[in-house]
Amino acid sequence: MMNRVSRWKTGASIFLFAICLVCAGCSKTDEQDNIIETVKTVVELQMNAPKEKAVFANYFSDDEGKFEEEVAQYMTYLEETYGPYFTESTFELYTRTNEFDMFHTVADRYDYQLQVNDVIVEQNEVTPSNYNFTVKLDYVDKDGETTAIEVTGVAIMREDKIAKMSYLGDKQLLRNLLSGGLK
Repeated sequence: MMNRVSRWKTGASIFLFAICLVCAGCSKTDEQDNIIETVKTVVELQMNAPKEKAVFANYFSDDEGKFEEEVAQYMTYLEETYGPYFTESTFELYTRTNEFDMFHTVADRYDYQLQVNDVIVEQNEVTPSNYNFTVKLDYVDKDGETTAIEVTGVAIMREDKIAKMSYLGDKQLLRNLLSGGLK
């Protein structure tokens, strides 16, 4: 009798331990899925350009008396659009340095479009807080000619928010995009 109770307790303990392992594994997967979706969302927000609401200059009118109100409207847009995805300090820095609107502003200025087709995000095996991404997009010039391009980058995560995001890869491609489009 004692042997049977002992086996039942051992079996129940093993079963509960297995359930805990499965739950812990699922929560880690959910957390990683949320991070991947965050990076994808931000890349799409930044690189589907130009978007009228994302261009800082579009908030200003000729009425100088409305300047503060217009800046506040733009800041509200940034806060609602990007705030949930970035750490507070990174959001403040990127707001001051125009990181959020750089692709939108130059695409608007030089009359080209960027359309994201796919974003692939993978956790870095060496540094688990880093997520490498590859963006496949179409560049459409002012004459309507489409060129497929690829941009790579990395997002550094802190507590499920982006602490830093950098576009890497082909530096000449990025310089061309930010200085007038593909030549």
